[in-house]
Amino acid sequence: MITIQNNEHERKILLLDSPFPLEESPDFPEYIFDAVFILNDSVDMTQNILNTINPVTSVKCCYKPFFVSRSLEGKMGEYADLIDGYFDDWNDVGALNKVEDIINRRSELKLTSIEDKIVSANQFFVRLFRFLIIRDHLKLDLELDNTSATGYVVPIINVFYKLGWYTLGELFVFIQSMLEKGYIRSTQFVNRIYLCPKCLHSHLLYIESCPKCGNSMIQSEEVIHHFRCANITPEHTYNFGGQLRCPKCHQMLHHIGVDYDRPATVFTCDSCGNSFLQAKMQAVCSNCHTTSDVKSLVPQNCNIYEITKEGVIAITSLNIGFSIYTEFYDNFLEFDRFVNRIRLLAEQKFTGRIAGDVLVGKIWILDATAATVANRAELLAQICKYFPNNKVSAANNITYINDIVTDYKGDQEQAILDFQILLSEAIRAAAYVLKPGEQICYTYMKLEGDGSNIDQFLNDLQFVTATPDDAVDYNPEAINPNATDDTSAPLRDDGTVDEFYHAPTAEELRVSNEVPLPEPKPQPEVPQQRKFNVLYILLAALTIVAIILAIFILLMK
Repeated sequence: MITIQNNEHERKILLLDSPFPLEESPDFPEYIFDAVFILNDSVDMTQNILNTINPVTSVKCCYKPFFVSRSLEGKMGEYADLIDGYFDDWNDVGALNKVEDIINRRSELKLTSIEDKIVSANQFFVRLFRFLIIRDHLKLDLELDNTSATGYVVPIINVFYKLGWYTLGELFVFIQSMLEKGYIRSTQFVNRIYLCPKCLHSHLLYIESCPKCGNSMIQSEEVIHHFRCANITPEHTYNFGGQLRCPKCHQMLHHIGVDYDRPATVFTCDSCGNSFLQAKMQAVCSNCHTTSDVKSLVPQNCNIYEITKEGVIAITSLNIGFSIYTEFYDNFLEFDRFVNRIRLLAEQKFTGRIAGDVLVGKIWILDATAATVANRAELLAQICKYFPNNKVSAANNITYINDIVTDYKGDQEQAILDFQILLSEAIRAAAYVLKPGEQICYTYMKLEGDGSNIDQFLNDLQFVTATPDDAVDYNPEAINPNATDDTSAPLRDDGTVDEFYHAPTAEELRVSNEVPLPEPKPQPEVPQQRKFNVLYILLAALTIVAIILAIFILLMK
């Protein structure tokens, strides 16, 4: 059953009790209904309907009020945050008020126009955050969920992960981008977890194994140190008829701490017979079955976040553009895609499918306290233009440039040096983005080894060194290459174009740069005596003219 009814406030209510292909139906356009009621007593059926008809991903139902039957209250699990109320009558006072509140809130935020079909993860996240803002759900609380990929989840976000709207990598990059821009902030640290470096799932099995052959079939045994003769061997060598006797000096051991102690534990591999003091710890991912060294696991802080006032303004802005660089620069990649590219190139390098070195340049800005500052639109735009043949990305307050360096006239070292020279030139070309007290730095990473260190190389991307390869300080005379282009409005830090931009006037430039404008050239003063002399000459001339006219008139008579 699917129909439309008017409520007492003359709002059109879409009523349905079973799954329906609403998006494809020409009989129910977006403008024909204002709210949705799902009248069904089955939790599974209602959740099934919400998988396709919901106020986030549905084009026709985007941001609209959603209600379900009263009998389902407290039973909807992760779907509860998608629901605005539980009513059996669309004319219930609570339902009537809620519909008006949401419609008015949408109008206040100017989110009344129809949204396009979602085609990217970032577009989905913007849509979801707008939905939360309309409902005034600004706090993203975490719950511990053993069925989730990462253990700690925001329930409403996890619903759409299960439906395949985004990957974990895309979520982490989006959250990092929101933090860097100040659109969300952490209100509470919950825990630090470690994720599989391949699929980013948290369900890991930790296994002790032999460092020589990697087999986990190992035995542990304590070592005994005999004080008198200094013999140190495994405990089984001391076993003598249920008693302890030193295999070296044959003396019986009676009291621990007096005759002997147990300083360590020794492991023995049943597969290769290797003995060792410390087992190799590995993690097996139960999702993708990848076995990884624990040092290569990806650390992830689990925090409770809150959308800031700046975030509300930016996210509800109709021209928000988290992928603005993808649209303007062909060589820009979102960070998760950039990392995947590096991994692919690394695997190809170590399997011999490509020749050359895999390099990643890193550029960042330090403030006066030597702390990194958030990425700036102008810097990223400048680097994209300076490296048109390289892939560029940004995250973690760092701008990244990828390069594949092949033999350069037979001199590989020269090719790497040329890449470094370009990076030095690039930070000088971008120095105009600096503010007083700031410094722009660069370093580069070269992938080396035998292929076992790819994950460590990727993990090191997020760190900056205390000793960069080159750095440029703030210079008030640095030239902005876009300064003469009055028609080119600058990009905001969130990647959007500032439609309120105006070219600075001379007075504004003077104040901002603290350079005085040239004073107008003073006009020379006319001395007072000279002024009087000129006046006397004029009067004398007029007198002479008057006398001549008088004589002329007398002669005519």
